[in-house]
Amino acid sequence: MPNVYGTELPHLPTTLLVALATSEFRLWMYGNRTLYGVFRFFHLLGMAGFLGMLMLLEVKRLGFFVGSTLQSARLPIIRLMNIAFIVTLVAGILLFLYDPIGVGLHTMFLPKLLLIVAGLVHASFIERLPSMRRPLPRRAAALVALTVWVLVIGCSTWNAVERPFNPADVHRSDPRQD
Repeated sequence: MPNVYGTELPHLPTTLLVALATSEFRLWMYGNRTLYGVFRFFHLLGMAGFLGMLMLLEVKRLGFFVGSTLQSARLPIIRLMNIAFIVTLVAGILLFLYDPIGVGLHTMFLPKLLLIVAGLVHASFIERLPSMRRPLPRRAAALVALTVWVLVIGCSTWNAVERPFNPADVHRSDPRQD
């Protein structure tokens, strides 16, 4: 099933996707539109909450709103942000398992997964370096975090609007050339 979206970009192994698509769990839930809607709702709700709180914290770290403070709200915001991320992750895994072939072959699905890993590595390790106490590395780290998570949203958007390549289109003439 390579090139289903007309690109040569790498994607998850087809054998893995087929194995997931034919699993008992997937066959049990596939076709249940209500379940799909619930998964999608929680995925979007979690991501909106996560990105909103991340933006609040990172924009402050970039140096905006100098006169204001988030000190008393910082830890509760981080807790809520982590909960929103977990909700997003669980719902995303369920959405993937709902249609592994349809989701896993999207052009930007693998880059999205790699960006999520990069964001987690950034948050877990880079953000904890002693150099993050200095203003310049702190601002740079905030910019990197915002960039990574906005790119994750960009990949998701690309995947949501991407349609499979239709081989029959190759045989049709281009109306612009007539």
